[in-house]
Amino acid sequence: MTEARLLEGKPLAQKIQQEIRSEIEGFLKKGLEPPLLTAFEVSDHPASRWYVGEQQKLASRLGIGFQLVPAKETRLPSQLMEQIRKASDSKTHGIFVSLPLPDGFDSAQIFRVFNYQKDVEGVHPTNLGWLVLRKARLVPSTALAALALIDSTGIKFRGKRAVIVGQSAVVGRPLQLLLGERRVTTAVCNTGTPMEDIEKLVSDSDLVVACAGKPGLVQGAWIKPGAVVIDVGTTEVKGKLVGDVEFEEAKKRAGFITPVPGGVGPLTVTILMKNLITAYKWQKGIL
Repeated sequence: MTEARLLEGKPLAQKIQQEIRSEIEGFLKKGLEPPLLTAFEVSDHPASRWYVGEQQKLASRLGIGFQLVPAKETRLPSQLMEQIRKASDSKTHGIFVSLPLPDGFDSAQIFRVFNYQKDVEGVHPTNLGWLVLRKARLVPSTALAALALIDSTGIKFRGKRAVIVGQSAVVGRPLQLLLGERRVTTAVCNTGTPMEDIEKLVSDSDLVVACAGKPGLVQGAWIKPGAVVIDVGTTEVKGKLVGDVEFEEAKKRAGFITPVPGGVGPLTVTILMKNLITAYKWQKGIL
């Protein structure tokens, strides 16, 4: 049996980055300032700090302004909300708050403080509401990265079955809505879904998205032959990054599969910058 084709995020990210550079050049030619992203570190979580660091590096390469509000200035929810209010009223064009938030932080309360036009992660209630109404301009970047990799297969999933294992507000739930717009019959598994039900749903699905953050949760033997498998999970186990899908076995059955690392991850930061461009144009009235 032929092994699955790997869906690597880097080639697609490079293509999108070139498009972003071209857009920024166009802004500058019109006498406009370059986009500016403000990122808030809220904890010392290694993965969160790494992600913010990747944003800073990519922003520098793309000609995007970047300013960081370090965790020491956002230790309390009141401090974070005050800093976000300042950014919402400033010349920044995009606001990013690192997740997960520490205990004691009410995400719904904090996200409501955003200027929703500057919400590059699409977590403001207004943007999530537009997503439900199929009119969203800003959508969580990880969900969009997963969708971009799905699209890169060239397969039309209208009328086919998909399963999303995990229902976070930044991946599973928005992706369910995005697939629903395309008339994909989509099931979602959560912590209350029995394992035998997850197995059956996975084995019946033409598209599998794993985003539960539980290493090896989706067994390779469950994968329907020829299915597309998008593994969003990233967990460090014994010094190695692994996904939610049992990769070695799954790649023997799938038609396409994302590796971990190297799949969704490299694309997510680029999509975040693409969202920043959307936010910039929205605020300038040129979207």
